[in-house]
Amino acid sequence: MRYSILPELLGEEGPDFYRINRRWQPKDLLVDPYRRNLLLDAQARHSRIREAEDELQTLDRAPLYLRILKRMRLTLRRAQMSWRADDLVFIQAISVFFSDYGTILQNLKIDQARGKFEEPSK
Repeated sequence: MRYSILPELLGEEGPDFYRINRRWQPKDLLVDPYRRNLLLDAQARHSRIREAEDELQTLDRAPLYLRILKRMRLTLRRAQMSWRADDLVFIQAISVFFSDYGTILQNLKIDQARGKFEEPSK
């Protein structure tokens, strides 16, 4: 069989491969301002929720919150390291970060509905 389409596909991707393991490393899946804005937004949200870490430690689900915060920090670091080099790694890291952020918000809403944030009556 004569291969014509498959070599063209690989040729179109050009140098977007790691040299060692030939893994695809796309760089233009997202426009640079979108990548930067996603990263800045994630950093701002992470910073804000880190400010509330002391408050999170007083809740019933404190171990869950702290575990998720740790994972968020690691995925944010992964996103920062890959945001200009590998769009797939960046997209995966950002999506994990925002998924974890959503999990924290969802649990906070449950805690709020249970009256955890209300001021104690005198």
